Amino acid sequence: MKTIKTYISNLPKSIKVLLLINIIVNFIFIICDYFFTYNLNYTFGAYPTCSENFKVFQILTFMFSHDVNPLHVISNLIFLLLFATAVSRVIGDKNTIKLYIFSGLISFLSFNHEMNNQNSEISDKLTKSGIDVKKIKQEREGGYVEMSTYENTNKKQKILLDLYPVTNSCLYGASGSIFAFMVIYPFFFIKRKKSILLTLIVLLYVIQLIIMVINHYIYTLSTTFGHLGGVIGGIIFLIVWLVYLKNKK
Repeated sequence: MKTIKTYISNLPKSIKVLLLINIIVNFIFIICDYFFTYNLNYTFGAYPTCSENFKVFQILTFMFSHDVNPLHVISNLIFLLLFATAVSRVIGDKNTIKLYIFSGLISFLSFNHEMNNQNSEISDKLTKSGIDVKKIKQEREGGYVEMSTYENTNKKQKILLDLYPVTNSCLYGASGSIFAFMVIYPFFFIKRKKSILLTLIVLLYVIQLIIMVINHYIYTLSTTFGHLGGVIGGIIFLIVWLVYLKNKK
């Protein structure tokens, strides 16, 4: 028990703050889901700007929102402790918070760009096939058409109608921000023997991400491009750190 207390007390302040916010927010989400059967991700998760459910505040709130299943937040926070704690000790507390938020914003921009592209492409195909996209009703989970309309469509149209809600899906979780810390980690600690395993984990995740981007599987596009945005945000921050921020820690 003392070892755990010592470990927590020795964590950088910024990591403690991020842990606390994510844990409290997830606890509120779980309570709301249990007592009111409402998933707060429908409000605080980030929808793409092409969705009627998009709200500006979601650009910030989504990076602290998680699934009501505790495994989501627990796995993310474990990776936050593994990678962000070490990186934070190098870049400092203020820069840690900046990196978390900045990479989260880039994560949203990456996700939003791809969702808008897919939405536009699928909408055009639906329109050309004779379906009025404006009649597709928006929902928190995406969109739908009445069953009577759906049943009167051909196979190609049904496929497009099944794909359309995916382009209005919501993004949530800290993983976009965490990917930034993960991609930076090897640049700071690759020479340390103790860091070999974590560096390999980063490499495997990046390879997996590249494969997912190449395969362009639409049902995982929100997660894939959210993570990709985090990687891009981390690389941008690393460059700025090396060129400008390093001596202003």
